[in-house]
Amino acid sequence: MILTMDIGNASVVVCCAENGRRLCRFQLASDKTRTTDEYAAYMTLLAKSGGMELSRAAGAIIASVVPQLTAVLAPAVQRCTGHAPLIVGPGVRTGLNIRMDDPTELGGDLAAAAVAAAERYPLPCILVDMGTATAVGVIDEKGSYIGGLICPGVGLSQSSLARSASQLPDVSLEKPKRVIGKNTRDSMQSGLIHGAAAMLDGVLERVETELGMPAASVVVTGESAGVIVPNCRRGGISIDEDLVMYGLWRIWRRNRGAD
Repeated sequence: MILTMDIGNASVVVCCAENGRRLCRFQLASDKTRTTDEYAAYMTLLAKSGGMELSRAAGAIIASVVPQLTAVLAPAVQRCTGHAPLIVGPGVRTGLNIRMDDPTELGGDLAAAAVAAAERYPLPCILVDMGTATAVGVIDEKGSYIGGLICPGVGLSQSSLARSASQLPDVSLEKPKRVIGKNTRDSMQSGLIHGAAAMLDGVLERVETELGMPAASVVVTGESAGVIVPNCRRGGISIDEDLVMYGLWRIWRRNRGAD
């Protein structure tokens, strides 16, 4: 068993994985005011509630887009598992051929998702990570990561509307009964949900046009996937909440000489 950790701007997703299979999963808030001690205590308690003892882990790996939190969470992981975590970044072998101007710009979370998608889904593959930002990555028919695009995430759009428009309320991400809202709350929910779904439909179409061929698979992960993807008009989109976890498990094995 190893511990995988995906540190994002809004939340930290922690999984215990064995042979590429998730044993337990829990989330922590991405709170920069918390200490290493606090995070270690939370992780230990939440893992125990899932029937896991983190001290039994054979290793740990972290993908992070928040360096400040990495500095706090990496020692917390070491305290819980007894192992210094492998942190995805320059010098770490992913096995992924990254065809970008600067391969080091690819975030560890998206790199892990791409490693998993290239192994688990038909190629070419478009992968989408719907977190604070909606990050779209493209893997060509040879398994190379050739680039992508980054859009504001639905949660970011939600909070920005409530914060920047004084007369608009803060609404939950729930699908309203109709596209044409009859009140402010329903109108905002419709705009957030259907707007994000329409954006995803349009982006997928434009990516395929530039590729010159249809994607053999489209896989979406991230906290907003479950509420947005069912409202897309395009069919055949897979939701895989364990995509990053599996990719991190695979990268850990590759760097330990197991693959």
